[in-house]
Amino acid sequence: MVNVLKDIKILESVFKSDSKSYGNIIFPISAGAVLYGKDDIVLQMRYDTGDNISNKNPFYCELTVQYWGWKNLKCDVCGIFHQRRFLDLSERNKKYPYTIAERSDEATLENACLNYGRLCELTDRYGIIANRREDLYESVEDFYNKNDRHQFDDIGLLKDIIKEKYPEYHPSAQKYFKGTCSYFCNVFIMQKKQFDDYSRWMFDILFEYEKRKPKNLFYPREIGKLGERLFGVYMTYIMDNTDISYTEFPRIHFSDVNGTTMKNLSFNKYLYHICPPGTKRRAFLRKLKK
Repeated sequence: MVNVLKDIKILESVFKSDSKSYGNIIFPISAGAVLYGKDDIVLQMRYDTGDNISNKNPFYCELTVQYWGWKNLKCDVCGIFHQRRFLDLSERNKKYPYTIAERSDEATLENACLNYGRLCELTDRYGIIANRREDLYESVEDFYNKNDRHQFDDIGLLKDIIKEKYPEYHPSAQKYFKGTCSYFCNVFIMQKKQFDDYSRWMFDILFEYEKRKPKNLFYPREIGKLGERLFGVYMTYIMDNTDISYTEFPRIHFSDVNGTTMKNLSFNKYLYHICPPGTKRRAFLRKLKK
């Protein structure tokens, strides 16, 4: 029996960085490359080529990398990471949605089992490798409205579009937004066929959203945040209505990366141990922070 090698490409969304590929499976890509100045660092692998939406990066964030992968890559397995957030496939952290490490060096990634063999093993068993859900102790919709809503009912419009264009997904949307467990960060790995199916569905909804919302009410990173919520709707549908296999693993958040701000609780090691993510203490801390 001949073992057929899998073509695995995890695209790391990077902004003006000198990141290097890792293990021939993780490939950093210059996000928003079309917007860079002539003196900015641009990686060899960039997505202002082929079919791309690089110019939308200020609103779509890492989703512009996902779009490029969907439209231009041919491979067996495709995933999306962020330069500050990867997945930990080691099964060491069985409790919390993420852990914190300083940087994505070789030792850290090896400890996280981010290697070809482990990815082959998991993708033989699962069509989707998602990041672990985090319990917010309030509904997904309420959390978004308190933290990200700006003068407009974003989630309401999103649900309306889903109901019109994909009515079979509407019950899943209602269920997910009323629930308290949220998927964050647009970090996942999928069989390429599944990756394409999800991307086709998600971008169809987001492009329609972009058409309908008043332009003067858009705010930076908005579409990227809505993409996180659509991933949760999609996973809810997968779990409740299909036999597609899936699993969840925690993220790793890297605290020593350009652009990281310690105002973001998810990168603070001290607070991580006092108020771990997914706990009532963390939810209470969020309310105090407001």
